[in-house]
Amino acid sequence: MNYLIGCGGNALDALSFLMLKNVVFIDDYKTGTYEGYSIIGTTDDLIKMHIPDYASVYNCIGSVSDNSTRNRIYEKLTKAGIKIRPLVLCSFISRNVSIGENVLLNINCQVHHDCVIGNHTVISPGAIILGNVKLGNNVFVGAGSVIKQGLTINDNTVIGMGSVVIQDIPAGTWVGNPAKRMW
Repeated sequence: MNYLIGCGGNALDALSFLMLKNVVFIDDYKTGTYEGYSIIGTTDDLIKMHIPDYASVYNCIGSVSDNSTRNRIYEKLTKAGIKIRPLVLCSFISRNVSIGENVLLNINCQVHHDCVIGNHTVISPGAIILGNVKLGNNVFVGAGSVIKQGLTINDNTVIGMGSVVIQDIPAGTWVGNPAKRMW
């Protein structure tokens, strides 16, 4: 069985790219069906199911304004011993890249040499992470963003769609060209 966490665009991308069979969704905010697939419950329901270790659980949680929802769900699943498989959808990943747990690298993103990608991180379609960049834990990089080489993006950061990052970034939400703190 394949369990996809989150019903949205990332899930559609995963379904299209991986051509998965035997798929069900887990979503804390939706019920019923999604794109013809059953939503079998919330993350709490998944924990109660005691799924086997060999089950395939994929992160499909996308943009959440401050990352707290995604982080809360990951912490809950990790504490329950549920491993989320990294999901790499047709992306370029160079040499010496370290990828943490519960990471989603979406379609056509690029991660260049010597980068470190922290746990619970999502890199959206078309984002470019140049060489020797450190992304902390629980980072969301929006579609089409570019992060200059050698920078550090700290934990709990959102980089908005199409942003250009040219300096180290503390936690918060950053957007624009060059990226500026939103709040």
